[in-house]
Amino acid sequence: MDIDRYLPAARYVAQAFPGILAQIGLKPFISRFVLTETEQGNAWLFVVLEVSPQELLDDYASSNVLNFLSTALQGLPVMISNSYGLRYAVLLGSPDLLKRPN
Repeated sequence: MDIDRYLPAARYVAQAFPGILAQIGLKPFISRFVLTETEQGNAWLFVVLEVSPQELLDDYASSNVLNFLSTALQGLPVMISNSYGLRYAVLLGSPDLLKRPN
């Protein structure tokens, strides 16, 4: 596994993410970005958010928001997790994606 090959994509997503969220009226505090690669070769960038209790989590988790994020990130898959805090997961690379026929 060579996670370094995903650093340019991770930097791109990390720089773009705050602005993309702001476009749809969301301005959370992003506490950190975590880049990891699974044993299967999937590279994920986790965007860890600190959201105030007054904000509705549905504002972050709706399918419209996830679709907007994915589209703004040039089609990268975006998922959300609310276990142990709110975070987005962006799939930067996957061996399965490389195997798909065009």
